[in-house]
Amino acid sequence: MTANRKHDQCCDQMADAIADPDLFISYHPKTRRWGIDYRDGVSISRIEYCPWCGAKLPKGLWDEWYARVEQLGLDPFEDRDRIPEELKTDRWWKEAEL
Repeated sequence: MTANRKHDQCCDQMADAIADPDLFISYHPKTRRWGIDYRDGVSISRIEYCPWCGAKLPKGLWDEWYARVEQLGLDPFEDRDRIPEELKTDRWWKEAEL
């Protein structure tokens, strides 16, 4: 997550919910995805609108991130330790202005 979490969210309620460990709302900055986490700790159900203010959330970037990792000849699951630092955060898509 970036240094100021609230600036990545559509409203303060969303930012507060993401910061609350008792809620199952998450934000994955590396791929710009919001979701409701399953209790299994692995799965996520993506959300496209903010449950509090109703704003449409920006398009998630999982496919774009995955393609960039593959272009480097890496597997995102097996080569995690070899993925460049800039692809481990939201830096890659912010610098590309996606």
